[in-house]
Amino acid sequence: MAIKDIKAKIVSDAEIKADKIINEATNKTKEIKEEAEKESRDIKSNILKRINQEILFKKGKIITEANLEARKTILLEKQKIMEDAFNKALESIMGLNDEQYRNFIKKIILDNIDIGDETIFISTLDKDRISKDFIQEINYELEAKGKKGDINLSSSYLQIRGGVIIGSNNVKKNSSLELIFKKVREELEIKISQYLFD
Repeated sequence: MAIKDIKAKIVSDAEIKADKIINEATNKTKEIKEEAEKESRDIKSNILKRINQEILFKKGKIITEANLEARKTILLEKQKIMEDAFNKALESIMGLNDEQYRNFIKKIILDNIDIGDETIFISTLDKDRISKDFIQEINYELEAKGKKGDINLSSSYLQIRGGVIIGSNNVKKNSSLELIFKKVREELEIKISQYLFD
């Protein structure tokens, strides 16, 4: 930001620039949020589509088995289909290009920052995708939202597949992909069971 000067013209120019930066940051945040929400809906939709396709194929085979072994098979197939679908969805997130993945991570961070001075822990797999410059971009957005804008990237890496862990003092918020997918799985499990047994 420009340093206040005695002359009104400089002050006016600085205010115009600040307003422009804030508007751009607000618009960018909105875009990222909308894109992340769309990605989340697409992930859920793709999971259900994959499962439905698998169900249509496997249901006919399983229905013909009317004994206890059939019930065991149904349960095993259900678990395998769900596991495969979630693994493929996780792989698709990890397979995003760098910009898409960073936008995904940015949304996770912005949605989970309380103060703006937290530490961001990432996976060894993400060390080439998530940089200090990227964290600084997020700091600018946090400042535009009225938060501290002083988050930093930990130099130590965690054994997670992706996503982030956000640390503040001794408290850590787990936003790893494993936990995100666990929550999505819990939300979808009842719906998936209905597809499998209807």
